[in-house]
Amino acid sequence: MKILVLSDTHGRLDAAKKLIKDINPDYTLHLGDMADDSQRLEMDFPQKIIVSVKGNNDYFDKTYPLEREFTLCGKKIFMCHGHKYNVKSSLLALKYKGMEKNADIILFGHTHVPYMDDTDGIIILNPGSVSTYGIIEINESEVTASVEKYR
Repeated sequence: MKILVLSDTHGRLDAAKKLIKDINPDYTLHLGDMADDSQRLEMDFPQKIIVSVKGNNDYFDKTYPLEREFTLCGKKIFMCHGHKYNVKSSLLALKYKGMEKNADIILFGHTHVPYMDDTDGIIILNPGSVSTYGIIEINESEVTASVEKYR
């Protein structure tokens, strides 16, 4: 299973559309800012599964929740934008929340700074913003994750 992770697209969707076409992910996860972007991607790719949360700039949006948790291929994923956990200051509150939810993978955005850590058996990933993205691959019991630069 291949998962494309995006965040903080802020209306600039050219890269996101190209990535969905080129990578052909099983799932695309959008971590907020802007909810309208997720809706536009869903309209452009109706055959694709796009899962979204709202960010701090989506306060009027009623379509998407602030957080989601679900299981794919036996791995529990917790996704949020991150602003609620003050991720610009520290990742500790976010990591504790993910651990509380027994997450194998914690995804967040908000900072616009790419981040990937795979310690303590938990993957924590921030895809950054428009010029970077995350890729997660789940094969049987193995999970690999990376942050890539859009070319």
